[in-house]
Amino acid sequence: MTSYSGLTARDVPEARQDLIDWSTGPGERVFAQRGRPELSGALAASATHAELFYITADMASLARTIGQGLDVYALAADDLPAPHGLLVWDGPASSEHAGAAPTAVAWMSNGGRLFVSLLVPAAAYRNWCASHSLEAARSAPSVTAGRLVYRGHGPRLLLDGPDTPWERLGCGPDEETIRTLLATFILIRQPVEARRSLHEVEDVLPSRASQKRIRRAGGDPTQAVRYVTLRQSLRPEGGGHDAGEHARRIYRHRWFVKAHRARQYYPSRGEHQTIWRGPYLVVPAGCEDAPILGGERVNVLRR
Repeated sequence: MTSYSGLTARDVPEARQDLIDWSTGPGERVFAQRGRPELSGALAASATHAELFYITADMASLARTIGQGLDVYALAADDLPAPHGLLVWDGPASSEHAGAAPTAVAWMSNGGRLFVSLLVPAAAYRNWCASHSLEAARSAPSVTAGRLVYRGHGPRLLLDGPDTPWERLGCGPDEETIRTLLATFILIRQPVEARRSLHEVEDVLPSRASQKRIRRAGGDPTQAVRYVTLRQSLRPEGGGHDAGEHARRIYRHRWFVKAHRARQYYPSRGEHQTIWRGPYLVVPAGCEDAPILGGERVNVLRR
């Protein structure tokens, strides 16, 4: 079955090699012509040192839903799953029309900032160009890079800064994609002290054919893809700060708590740190099979 992004987890290493080859060759000339040679270096560094991630289609939908519910932008360096990465969603990261919606990003952190490159599937891009006039295709900002298309750089995102309202972040039309990316980071990096982990990780090697092509291109064919399967989390039974409240009241429902900012104390550091909590499903004692309030959003959690 063909994936929405045109890539499976085993294809990601080859896609990464395509990005490296393009950003250090044709892409370098394209950026130089536009007067932005530094963007070629940022994309090349992102891809060369990237850890690889693949998010399944239903979990990409979950990340989009969570991202739209984030009240503010806030991203700490500790929230990043890796300093450099290439992440592919098997689904659109925004509601833009087909051919324009990013399904992958490459990122690098440097100097307290996160540089994000937006990528779309090459097949969807070609279809989009075919549906537009030649003049529109020529003026399109995207350039092809193998199985992915470089659509442009997103805003330079501040790390470890204050909570910022989205309208002041300056994302413009890329806000929905940045929201989805932040939600994906939050889900992957969920703290696990007080609840089950929200993700399972499996390393997947590229196919033998892809390994041969990567080796011929001078890349490392042994680098695995980190296949991230996200899943819902549950509060521990009888634990957590809500246990006393649950004991005093009788509940007949379960409910979701959306992602929110909270202060977390770290005994090893002797200090508090503001982190993202949630989303998680609150399950009062005796309500393991009770209806879920806000059930219209439950579908994004199904596999």
